[in-house]
Amino acid sequence: MIEQTAKLPECCVVYTTDPKYLFPTLVSAMQARFHASRSKADVIICCFGLDEETERIFAPICRQEQIGLQPVDSSLIENQTSMLARLFLNRFVPQQYTQYLYLDGDVHILDSIDPLIDAAVPDGQFLAANDPMTFLLADSSPQSRDLSRHLLSIGLTHEQSLRYFNSGVLRINRVGWDETGSAAWEQFRSSAQGNRFPDQDALNIVSVNKRLPLSLAWNYPVFMSNSRVESRIRPRIKHFMSSPKPWNGAFPPWTQEECIPYRDALTRHPSLEPFNIRMSVRSRMAYHFQQHGKRLVEKVTWGWSQRRTRILHYEANCNRSSIILAKP
Repeated sequence: MIEQTAKLPECCVVYTTDPKYLFPTLVSAMQARFHASRSKADVIICCFGLDEETERIFAPICRQEQIGLQPVDSSLIENQTSMLARLFLNRFVPQQYTQYLYLDGDVHILDSIDPLIDAAVPDGQFLAANDPMTFLLADSSPQSRDLSRHLLSIGLTHEQSLRYFNSGVLRINRVGWDETGSAAWEQFRSSAQGNRFPDQDALNIVSVNKRLPLSLAWNYPVFMSNSRVESRIRPRIKHFMSSPKPWNGAFPPWTQEECIPYRDALTRHPSLEPFNIRMSVRSRMAYHFQQHGKRLVEKVTWGWSQRRTRILHYEANCNRSSIILAKP
């Protein structure tokens, strides 16, 4: 009798980080491992500048959590920071994987990501959700005009600006990513000083027409909790796009619930405590004050304005036009 061997997954959920942010990245990867079928995808963390002591602590924990920890030499990303690593995935992600789900380390995964893993992404293309800034472009505010000028200044037309995507969640077909990443790297090198969001701007400039729209359910900006859209979108992946982060504490609009995964990880693996990113009391107080103020402003400017209408219109278009991804 011939023994059947299990087929290796063709997709991997991949994170890129450095030792400083390895702890919160690991927590997100643990969520990814829990919410992704093992037969469909592996989960790996690619860490740049990983020193021996940090690897000694994290490697056995990652094995226990069934997460791959892969040290990567920074020369493979042109000696840049790990922020740029998504442009070079084909250089260091193992060849067995033909599909990637790239995730930033500051995302929380709340439900099964199997539908995103299963998405049939054509060669040379990728899935990404609109960046939240696109929903304020039609405003007449100074912020909107400033943003419009910036996007036009980097070479995007008005129509392309409305499709500007966030690069924190990318469902990628490996075929063609070399070309996309290389073009974005060259764009970054030539104009990084003029780009407000350097790597994300570069990706949009070279590949906005290769990108397929993705529901915000798979890359939900946490501040949109003030926009009265969460119950309609039903997010599976929440993205903490700006400071503070949930590992810093419970800051509006999120609560203690978002801090629990980090506390649980420290309880489960006490050796991670030295890698817990702490915030000074002074900074904590300043952020609490700031976030309460932002929450009040966002409830008006996002939750009771045309921005909310634009968000829901984008979602409706995603659900109507997508033939490669089931509705969450």
